[in-house]
Amino acid sequence: MRSKFLGIGISLLFFLILELVVRFFGIHYLEQPEIFFVNLKKNFVESGKGNADIIVLGDSRSMALAGYPKDSETEYSVYNHSLPAMGPKYYRFFLDKYLKKGNTKPKMVLFAASPKLYSTGYGPPLYDPDAKSVKENESISAYMKRRWNEGIEKNFFRTPTPNNIISYSGKQEDANQILWEFFGHRYLHQFTFAELSEQYSGVERLFILSKSAPLLYQSYRFHGAIRNALSQTNWKVDKNYKEKSLFCESCENVEAGLCKPASSQLEDNLTIEDQITRHFGKYNISNRLKPELVLFSKDMIRKELDEELKNPKPYVYEKPDFIVLKELIEYTKTQGIEFGLVYMPWILEKQESQESKDLLADLKLFFRENPEAKLFFFPESSYPSDRFVDNIHYDCRGEKRVNEEFRNSVLPQVFRFLHSKEKSN
Repeated sequence: MRSKFLGIGISLLFFLILELVVRFFGIHYLEQPEIFFVNLKKNFVESGKGNADIIVLGDSRSMALAGYPKDSETEYSVYNHSLPAMGPKYYRFFLDKYLKKGNTKPKMVLFAASPKLYSTGYGPPLYDPDAKSVKENESISAYMKRRWNEGIEKNFFRTPTPNNIISYSGKQEDANQILWEFFGHRYLHQFTFAELSEQYSGVERLFILSKSAPLLYQSYRFHGAIRNALSQTNWKVDKNYKEKSLFCESCENVEAGLCKPASSQLEDNLTIEDQITRHFGKYNISNRLKPELVLFSKDMIRKELDEELKNPKPYVYEKPDFIVLKELIEYTKTQGIEFGLVYMPWILEKQESQESKDLLADLKLFFRENPEAKLFFFPESSYPSDRFVDNIHYDCRGEKRVNEEFRNSVLPQVFRFLHSKEKSN
């Protein structure tokens, strides 16, 4: 009996030591790059050291925008806090956290997310992303009543037959579960259990907290890093990794396949950190792709666009729901922060579609009705398809162009707008 308790005690001591090591020794540097990236941004916000005059919020496409320090050529400092696949609710929560953590209140927020993130409302709840049962979050009592009635109507408590199954990594699984595995960690790593509890309500709160609870244990939160730490390869770091990082600022080197992620997870993440630090939040994720994969993807885009032009689908326009923009503008106004939306360039054929034109017309109308906010444009709102690696992300040359135009055309507009607001105050 004593030997059993001794074994249990040793096991508990082992996990306690592991938990303490993970909690205090920055093991996230050995995590997979997506999780490392989110934690890097999270740690920066929680440090309270943010002091940019202008902060950029957006998604994976706007991650390609570089920030700038305040100097003789840049009147206001800019930092890019864009994160991929966070969903429309994220932005309001992020701003609230940014201010509560003691970061300097910015003069302006530049929202640069893709249209679907600000024109389709907040979407269905996390626990029913396809809106098969509900379109909005329910109270717990409403949920229990609905599920009870569904049980009676559908052969009492029988598990519904899955109809959204796809093959993935040699197995079959529900598509929504796969999407959650890909993107759910970004909610869970960016906000704490307590923060998520405040941000959600009803059944959606129960759902998100059930996913977040295991991450209270840092050894579970960073289990990928622990696994990577067992390989000696992942600890190796070339002393010239920063020079390599600079080397990969060149599109010629990226396109030649000379800038693949390092085999060492630590070196790869240190390189990501170097680029984010030097460019004040910018990181173009498509530069990590193998050149042959980029070429294949571009070819697929071209074929899809040609097919759409040859066989156009019947067009039905749904009026946009700008509740995300409305609430962001209201929130920034209460905080004394100016608000602007940057209309990011998209693929030429997509941008010239009737749907995009109608949406842009409604967006301009929305800003005319909300004159305290401002809509900013690039010199051109569309780029050729060969400046993208897929339907969303810029390739290296697209990134270079969008940053040149952001620095030389968009930011001067933003600075003039801020000047006018400061004078009026």
